Amino acid sequence: MGELTGSISSGVSFEETDSLVVRLKERDEAAFAQVFHLYKDLVFTVSLNMLADKSEAMDVTQEVFLTLYQKIHQFRGECSLKTWLYRVTLNQAANRNRWWKRRFRRGNISLNLSLNGDGHKKVNPVSDQPRPDRQVLSLEIRKALQRSLDQLPFEQRSAVTLRDLCGLSYEEIAGVSGVQIGTVKSRIARGREKLKELLKPYRERGAL
Repeated sequence: MGELTGSISSGVSFEETDSLVVRLKERDEAAFAQVFHLYKDLVFTVSLNMLADKSEAMDVTQEVFLTLYQKIHQFRGECSLKTWLYRVTLNQAANRNRWWKRRFRRGNISLNLSLNGDGHKKVNPVSDQPRPDRQVLSLEIRKALQRSLDQLPFEQRSAVTLRDLCGLSYEEIAGVSGVQIGTVKSRIARGREKLKELLKPYRERGAL
């Protein structure tokens, strides 16, 4: 299966990030506000795709930036700030996922997959006012895709999300996940293959 969406970019240079880290460690409130503005949509979207629940994703987003505030002094610059935030996001989402699994609860199916201005996917219509049947089909496909992602093992779901939604390289995903590049490639390949299988009815109908 090909990539799900275009990559998400924060639009901040390495030099700006280095400067931000220094200011963060100095407890500069303006720096925290700037980092939140730069990365909140990215963190929320990754969380949403990991947990398939908007309220859970919002909670995880808050926890990630609280962790940033509390533990920025532990950041040693061995990776970029964005990569570090990805890592914290996956850890928080994994913890939340295990917490719900222990209580035999599955997350609600989100109707959104990727980003627009408020952190959700924007589906580009054929026209400004698509026909009602196309709107229904688009909604059905988005639900099916999110439901299919939610059926993947957590490690595969995170690898596919980081690669196909966030546009990270294999090397970056390995750094975020703490595994070898070969493991990353394997998880992505298995995840994409499973998604293909789950979405086969839609492909056969020509909806994908």
